[in-house]
Amino acid sequence: MGYRDRLARTLLDESWAYGYTLTIWGAGAFLIAEFGVPTHLDVLGYVTGSLVGFAALTWYGFGGFLVRVERDSRDVRSAVEMVHLFATFCNLLGALAAIRLVDAFPVPEPVVFSAVGCWATVGYSLLLLVEEYVGERWIDGDATQSEGNDGGKK
Repeated sequence: MGYRDRLARTLLDESWAYGYTLTIWGAGAFLIAEFGVPTHLDVLGYVTGSLVGFAALTWYGFGGFLVRVERDSRDVRSAVEMVHLFATFCNLLGALAAIRLVDAFPVPEPVVFSAVGCWATVGYSLLLLVEEYVGERWIDGDATQSEGNDGGKK
């Protein structure tokens, strides 16, 4: 396997986690910018919110917690699907909007941190689904157009 193939495999394997990492760090940075250095309770709230969000997605996605999990290899139709610009930026804008909205109400900071942590996790995963759906429709639509224009040949 050549170096480009190895790089491509690495990018494919890491792309979901990379976008999620940017989202979690970015949302945390927004919280710090808004509220200053977080207390221990704020950090626990943020992490707890993220864990609750991930647990909820896991329960819904797999139909429970104590079920067997089998993972197929990831199928990516185009490299652009791996960048996750939409999921990352839209989620960060959502986190910032939530911080600004909650700032208008007398809500304890640990609750805000928890809500933003949960949003960052759930929002990113749901926006990935939107990205994947749009990517598939765009690529499938492109393929359908090509087939229609040249008699079904690609």
